[in-house]
Amino acid sequence: MSNSKEGLGVKNPVSSTMFPLKDLTVLDEVRKVFHETTGLAVSFHYPGDGVYDFYPQNEKNRYCQAIQSTPDGLARCLKSDCDALLEAKNYGEYRIYTCHAGLVNVVIPLRFKGRDLGAIFTGQIFTREQTKEDIQAIFKNLKPLGIEQDTIVREIAGVKIFAQDKLLLAIRLINFMANYILLVEDEMYLQSEVYRKEQDILRIENERMKLKNDLQQLSILVLRDKVDSRSDFQGNPGQNQQKPAIVSRAQEFIRKNYNQPLALSDVAQAVYLSPNYFSTIFKEVAGINFSVYLNSVRVEEGKKLLRETTLPVKQIVHMVGFEDYNYFNRVFRKSVAIPPASYRERFSHQDRTQNIVE
Repeated sequence: MSNSKEGLGVKNPVSSTMFPLKDLTVLDEVRKVFHETTGLAVSFHYPGDGVYDFYPQNEKNRYCQAIQSTPDGLARCLKSDCDALLEAKNYGEYRIYTCHAGLVNVVIPLRFKGRDLGAIFTGQIFTREQTKEDIQAIFKNLKPLGIEQDTIVREIAGVKIFAQDKLLLAIRLINFMANYILLVEDEMYLQSEVYRKEQDILRIENERMKLKNDLQQLSILVLRDKVDSRSDFQGNPGQNQQKPAIVSRAQEFIRKNYNQPLALSDVAQAVYLSPNYFSTIFKEVAGINFSVYLNSVRVEEGKKLLRETTLPVKQIVHMVGFEDYNYFNRVFRKSVAIPPASYRERFSHQDRTQNIVE
């Protein structure tokens, strides 16, 4: 079990829906109880930043510190821990292992909903007194590090002796700790999910209210146009003059709310026309029907996001008002003649070429 603050080299960033192990305030109490009960040091390893959080700091193993004072010794310690952690993950339970320096350690991986939260390490002990032969074997193994034999012998003498049966009891306790940590994580995860869903409901409700308000505003503008023109656009002589104004207002509304679930019937109602008649005059004035115009606005906004951002295409699909990626892809290709990914790559290539020229 390394005392180092350097990483294991295991890269598996924590999901955004998970709470990083180091952020759980319960850890302080958990490791305090474990240390006071067993007398063993404990380290939490955090994936992502690859850090060991050693507890208690003032009881670091001097034997380990001597070994890790050399770059090769530190590398060996980290490899021992890494190999043990990978083995524990493969087995799905704790592993007892002997490190390259002869110390006995335990590692327990922490997994939640298929994701790595980190791991708990404890140990840095011998399970029996070391004989002269044991120490000679250890020194032979550590000789390439260039550490004096007297130093190794002196620091080995300070290593805790922890009987095998006591170690098994400590493992039961640390397993209990691990399960408790996962229960806390589960509770926090559920609270997070509830909050996220509440926020989604609030966002959807706000979007609906905005759309409703914009439809009401459209109705007010159309009525104002009617009053200003002093004509009844439901059949009187001024109707033909009123059509462009109605369609212009509708187009402005679409450009403002293209990312919302717009229906022709809702817009028609807002301009005081039947859906069929509104559809007719929209195509008459705009030259294309309502849905084609709506899709063209959405595609233009999608092109802008593809050019100016690195957002995933599937995210852009929903941002511009399409519900289905395949449908967006068909509409986009029909309009632009190439798929969205190729369109983005074309502009990325142009930017790279421009940078080279400059």
